[in-house]
Amino acid sequence: MRIIFSVSEEELIRGCIENERLAQKRLYERHFSKMMSVCMRYASHREQATEMLNMGFLKVFKTIESFGKKGGNLEGWIYRIMVNTAIDYLRSEIRHQHLDMERTVYVEDTSDVLADLAAEQILEMVNELTPAYRTVFNLYVVEGYNHSEIGKLLGISEGTSKSNLAKAKAKMQQKIMELNKVNVSAYGK
Repeated sequence: MRIIFSVSEEELIRGCIENERLAQKRLYERHFSKMMSVCMRYASHREQATEMLNMGFLKVFKTIESFGKKGGNLEGWIYRIMVNTAIDYLRSEIRHQHLDMERTVYVEDTSDVLADLAAEQILEMVNELTPAYRTVFNLYVVEGYNHSEIGKLLGISEGTSKSNLAKAKAKMQQKIMELNKVNVSAYGK
């Protein structure tokens, strides 16, 4: 076993390809914070995000040799694996809970309900959404996928994707209204 003193990206990749635990540990530690943030956008609680993160890093370590041959942006590659792992995780959770997303009704809601909120408040509201709504919301608003792409990723129709986004926005708008009522009463206005 080769001991890695250098922490260069190339050395970490080589070490991970050779299944060196120290290299894997350092790669994990280097990207933990950013990738945990990615997983938290999709998870309803920290334990679920940690599970997604660990599943994602397992995929990273199993497939890093293919990255090593192609090259490119390592962080971007890991990021994409984390997003896909979160989607796969939620897709299996949704199936497991027997949610019938095809029966949802599309409601048009184009209002921007998030304009005046702090990032922490938005993240908290997103985390309170159901897994189906949260996943579509993240893919559409955060990741920039269109409804056709979301439908293909999640195995749902484009209309269901639109419906889930509209319902997610409506739920968040309701939470904002409730938050505004609390703020108004707290300040006596």
